[in-house]
Amino acid sequence: MKKGKKVSKLAFHEALRGYLFIAPALILLLGLLFLPMVKGFGYSLTDFIGLENFQKILKNRDFPVILKNEVFFALTVTVITVIVSILIALLLNSVKRCKNIVRALVFMPWVLPEVVVGSLWRWLLNGEKGLINSVLVDYWHVLPEHIQFFSSSLSLISVCMVYIWRTYPYVTIMLSAGLQGIDRGLYEAASIDGAGIYQVFFRIVFPLMKPIILTSVVLNTLNVLSICSLMAMIWTMNGFGIINILTAGGPGVSSTTLPMVIYKTAFQKFRFGLASGYSVIQFFIIMVFALIYLKMTKATKEEEA
Repeated sequence: MKKGKKVSKLAFHEALRGYLFIAPALILLLGLLFLPMVKGFGYSLTDFIGLENFQKILKNRDFPVILKNEVFFALTVTVITVIVSILIALLLNSVKRCKNIVRALVFMPWVLPEVVVGSLWRWLLNGEKGLINSVLVDYWHVLPEHIQFFSSSLSLISVCMVYIWRTYPYVTIMLSAGLQGIDRGLYEAASIDGAGIYQVFFRIVFPLMKPIILTSVVLNTLNVLSICSLMAMIWTMNGFGIINILTAGGPGVSSTTLPMVIYKTAFQKFRFGLASGYSVIQFFIIMVFALIYLKMTKATKEEEA
């Protein structure tokens, strides 16, 4: 009985020590993330108008377009980024020579400042003097006329393309780490059995990488959705800087997402209550994806068990 009490007391002290170690991080998280989030909810109901801010948002004629842009932006960037990252991770895993140089080149978009990325691609995609148009139209004569990448029909697609280029290294790092963790003996056994490259991928690589792929999909989706939202504004403004430099949400609202609306409403129109209302909507969208992630992660663990 005394031995059991000593063990439980020791476990309690170890747990307490662990909580004390993470206490500074928890306090910082509380002060920089959760308190502003709660305050944002409060701002959305300011000036004694209750739910009027949300009524204004829902009555806004541009809101359905903005919401559609948000969903299209998040899904397009996430799906294509993960597919591209899987291919690049497989390529990096098979590189034998100059591996460090190749990795440095692959990961370069992630380390570049967003101002540089936005400015670079604004020049590359310029409808008149951009490098891409100059090469395709003026030098190679592949196209009859210049592509207006920032027109109302192409602006959102252009933003998605730039953001994919910006974020694929982040997902590639996660997938590369997972690939390196796969036992080389499995590849050798598959090769001896005469398995082709597709069979190796779908029978060995994909099943073992499924948890990492799932994690990267959801994290990338949350990252895309949360750019410049009330919560994520504390730690990053990923994507917002790129959109702001490339199109500023235009023409009209053709490339406007919720983060752009939040920024313009709060810091250009100074309507902080209404901006907080948009942030609350953003918060619930993120929560839906987070809950889906938790459910899918639980299902994956049950399959592995």
